[in-house]
Amino acid sequence: MKTLRTGIVGSGKVAATHAAVLKELPESRFSAVFSRSREKGQAFAARFGARAFTDLGAFLKELDVAVVCTPHPFHAEPTVAACRAGVHVLVEKPLASSLADCDAMIGAARDAGVKLGVVSQRRWYAPVRRVKRAVEEGLIGSPVLGTATVLGWRDEAYYRADPWRGSWQGEGGGILVNQAPHQLDLLQWFMGPVDSLCGQW
Repeated sequence: MKTLRTGIVGSGKVAATHAAVLKELPESRFSAVFSRSREKGQAFAARFGARAFTDLGAFLKELDVAVVCTPHPFHAEPTVAACRAGVHVLVEKPLASSLADCDAMIGAARDAGVKLGVVSQRRWYAPVRRVKRAVEEGLIGSPVLGTATVLGWRDEAYYRADPWRGSWQGEGGGILVNQAPHQLDLLQWFMGPVDSLCGQW
């Protein structure tokens, strides 16, 4: 079994979850974290036994796989750089906050011949797997209509917690981009590829 050198871009909220798993996976040698904040990066690295970097290029030279855990408006830059450095990339959801960024990331991965993935962890939930199996095995017939209702709610404190939250420039589309990607992913996974799209607000 090949061991991959893994590292994380970003040292915020979700990064600790990824670091804990990357330290335990036998296929992973978690060794590096990149953070624009030297202090936060060093504290995170010390917690997980890794090296801290503030230079993205130097960080990428140490890796086979990078996990991008920054807020989604900042996914594109490190992802494109990683792809161009020949590093495979796993990105937290959503892939990015604009179509242009998504296209740039996908194009960079394709050009470099590296893997680019986005976190869709809810596909592994037991109830979700049962529904997927039922669809694939025809146990519930052939679905012709699927709906996703998102009843989540965020208070003012949530939006004040980070400066990118709650704005078109920062979030790129509000709840549709920030909270709903999980439900949209599952809807598409169950129902198949999208043929057409329209919207109303």
